[in-house]
Amino acid sequence: MLLGSLALVLCGFAQQNSSVSPAANQVRAQLQAELRSLAALAQTIATAPSHKEKARGWLELNRHVKKFAEEMNAAFPDTSIEGDKISPAEAQQLAQTATSYGVRVDFCEPSGRWASDNQGYFKYLELWPNGPEADEATWMGPIGNASFCGDSEGSAEELKEFIAQRKKFLQNFPNSRFAAQAKQDVTDAQVQLQEALRTGR
Repeated sequence: MLLGSLALVLCGFAQQNSSVSPAANQVRAQLQAELRSLAALAQTIATAPSHKEKARGWLELNRHVKKFAEEMNAAFPDTSIEGDKISPAEAQQLAQTATSYGVRVDFCEPSGRWASDNQGYFKYLELWPNGPEADEATWMGPIGNASFCGDSEGSAEELKEFIAQRKKFLQNFPNSRFAAQAKQDVTDAQVQLQEALRTGR
């Protein structure tokens, strides 16, 4: 069923873009290839015989969805939104198809860019909390580095929470490949916190 609906989307997508420039067509062809990968990963998750294999599938799916969102920005640099309607409509249709595989892709109005969310990382932790990629899943999921369209105002309370989260991450995953970034985040946030407290934010 998933592959059948994908075929219909890609067929319509190809018809809509018959007059698009070769360069744009190349970028959009990458989107079509990535959608096929997402469909295959979703099928793999659905049929995986163990929690660990499902967890691996969700992690890989979220990685691919992140790449898909980045390619959406290259393919549709002039995307706009009015209410719930996104223009061009073909971009919205592609995002909805990608989202149907389990990880949200949508247009973030504040940043003016397409972005992915982090449901796959949370699924990994749910299925395999102590798995070998738990640090990545935690960094991208609960820590929020792959969350959709953040809207932090930089208040003192938000900064305190931000610092506490990263300190806990460093405590749990001291040897993670994300540890250096976490340490830098703490240092930068502490400077911002001092300024926020000074100005009464």
